[in-house]
Order: sequence, then C-alpha cells, then structure tokens
Amino acid sequence: MIHRIGVLLLVLSVVRLGQPFLSVGNSAPTTDRVGFPEGYEQNYTVLRSFVKEKQQQLVTVYGNRLAASVTDTRQLPYPFGSILVMETADLLKSGKDNRGKILGLHVMRREPGFGEAYGKNRTGEWEYVEYRADKDYITAPQSSSVCAECHVKAGRERDYLYGGRLGEQSR
Repeated sequence: MIHRIGVLLLVLSVVRLGQPFLSVGNSAPTTDRVGFPEGYEQNYTVLRSFVKEKQQQLVTVYGNRLAASVTDTRQLPYPFGSILVMETADLLKSGKDNRGKILGLHVMRREPGFGEAYGKNRTGEWEYVEYRADKDYITAPQSSSVCAECHVKAGRERDYLYGGRLGEQSR
C-alpha cells in the first residue's frame, strides 16, 4: 500500500512538473464576453471591403456605431463598447452581389478590463471570438489566444488592429 502511494505521488509530481512543457502556455478568456453580432449586416456600418484573390474570398469589415466613429488614427484607441466584425465570404464570379456563402465572422470587442486573460499577448482591452454564420464557434473564447497573438503584432499605436475603417492609413 505504501509503495502504491509513493508511486502515485511520484507520477503526480512528474505530471505537475511537466505541465509547462505539455501545455502551450497561451491563456485566453474562459467565457464569451464578445457575443455573436446579431443584425450586424443591418445595424453596423461597412468600414471597408476587399477581395482576397488567392482564396477567392470577399472580406467585409463592419463596425458598430462606436467603432464607426473612428475615422482617423489620431482618434485611437477605439472607444469602449466598440465592436468590429470581419466577415469572410466566398467570392462569386457573377451577379450584382458578389458575396457567396459566409465562411466566418471574426469579431473583436473592446470593453474596460477585457483582454487581461491573454497575459503576455494582451492587446489592450480587446477580446476575440470567431463564429460561423449559424452562431457556432470557429474559434471559441478558450482558444482565442491565437487571435491575440496575431493582433499584438499590429501594435499599440494602431490599437492592435490591422485595418478596420483605416485600412492602409493605419500602417
């Protein structure tokens, strides 16, 4: 019996010591505080749109009223309550509307205290979630550290955004 307890303690110690090597160490929020952007197509402003030729995708960036109020880099950071939605859709070759099936909604929201869970990859007070059009997750909050890792590269001076309405102006 004592031998089994000793072996169990040894195993637990090895597992505990090995955890930093087994996990990727990227922290992220555990709950969805971003929220699916209901009615974004009707209620948000189109900030910019562009085509990814190689992927044959149409990307449209929408912003709620607060996000749309930022029209120049001198107005950064975005106000609290800002929500940006990057919609990615199949690109259709014909027809008046060249937007096909929606592939994903990449959503970021800025609120006081947001982003703390990202640790060293904190991007100000933004949090991220990626949804499918049916509201299911592409990237759930628990996995959104990959979003923060990318956006941190955009830098504080651009409020961790690559484009939004500002597009190339923000570079």
